[in-house]
Amino acid sequence: MSERNKSRERSQPATLTNADAEKIVIGKILQSEATYWQINGTIQGFHFSVEIFQTIFDAYRLIVMDGKKPTLSLLQSRVGPEYGDGSSTMTLMTALIRNTAEIEDISNEVTKVIEMWQRRRTIEICEQFVKEAKKADTDTCFMLSDLENCVKDVSVNSQAEPLKTMGDIVTRVINSSMKTRETGVSPGFDTGLASLDQILGRIFPGDLGFIGARPGDGKTVLGLQLLDRIQEDYGPVCFFSLEMRDEDLGRRSLAGRSGVSVAGIEEGTYDAFELEELRAAQKFFMNSRMLVDDRPGIRLDQFRDRCVVLKRSRGLKAAAIDHIRLMKALGKFGNRFDRVEYITGTLKEIAKDVGIAIVALSQVTRSSQRRDDPRPQLNDFDGGSSIEQDADWAISLFRRDRWLRQQKPHDMESPDGKEWAEKLARCKGMIEVSIPKRRRGEDGGICELKFDGKASLLREKER
Repeated sequence: MSERNKSRERSQPATLTNADAEKIVIGKILQSEATYWQINGTIQGFHFSVEIFQTIFDAYRLIVMDGKKPTLSLLQSRVGPEYGDGSSTMTLMTALIRNTAEIEDISNEVTKVIEMWQRRRTIEICEQFVKEAKKADTDTCFMLSDLENCVKDVSVNSQAEPLKTMGDIVTRVINSSMKTRETGVSPGFDTGLASLDQILGRIFPGDLGFIGARPGDGKTVLGLQLLDRIQEDYGPVCFFSLEMRDEDLGRRSLAGRSGVSVAGIEEGTYDAFELEELRAAQKFFMNSRMLVDDRPGIRLDQFRDRCVVLKRSRGLKAAAIDHIRLMKALGKFGNRFDRVEYITGTLKEIAKDVGIAIVALSQVTRSSQRRDDPRPQLNDFDGGSSIEQDADWAISLFRRDRWLRQQKPHDMESPDGKEWAEKLARCKGMIEVSIPKRRRGEDGGICELKFDGKASLLREKER
């Protein structure tokens, strides 16, 4: 053999198959239909590398799905009397049964078969996309999106873990409940605002929550405040600011921690005592576990990738998006509502798959301002119907004093003018918080908080 042929031979990968494991799996399901139902939904025909095993498995599945008994004679009639180079199908099946008679647990073999399929499929995907990447007319954004979907399909079709039983799930729930009862520490995250916790409950990993309000009514303030609470007591968080620059967020955070106004920080109009407060706040944030991604128009796939990396590298607990209308998604959509529906559905998948809480900020429609009760409802949120479907919880914010100023009567001495002034005095500096959606409890709760515009914070109302 020439050196060139030897080199070529060495470069060929080893056959990515485990025929012994495949023989055991097929032998056990031929031996017992109960074994098939135990692994059904975990392993599929395409996972097998040996063609005859794939054919037998698929034929077996069709027979039992028709409600028939999978006898060897019926299987032979479906598969054929011979396979490959003329070998007997019946002889093969009886040998497989005989050789696996002493084996009880095949879970390891099932895992091995699936792992080999993962390797083969990964190589196929890589080879396919290497060819696509070399084409001059390939759209790289769409190519990367397709690649992500292919990789996700490998994960979806590799469910080597069996289905969970309700008994096991309930046992975990009881154990968690008893731990909470003994320690007094509840799972999930609190908001740091007792009044809001009372009507919202706790936030959990896997949650998709929304904060809806019109511009200037405190969406970003509350979003930052929630993440600041989580990073301080629970772990790392990331704020995705699609609208504001990083320094704008920095000024708001400094204002909230130091008490110096955002305008004062921006203009440098603070005294020596306030400078000390700013220095103390700066020192605090040097140890902060809040991360910021301020790329404008970030795509949904980029958001997912960032969250996955941060979860694996830093143990990410939560992420916030300000706001969903500015998030981009690959693909063509019939209208804006279809695009938002796709985004909210995918965000819910990301929250559950990655195991983090996602807080999405949403603008509200102008139509709510023309109602007798102008507080934003869930269908006023940008993409309201999809949010109603995908959200685990939603928070609506409303600053009535801002709305009243737009309704100011011309004659302030009239009864209407005096009534307007009384209403404005009662709600000045307050923010109304309502819960239009709460999956784990009763929705419709309402509370009032104090809006501290100078510090860019929501605070408990003074009793």
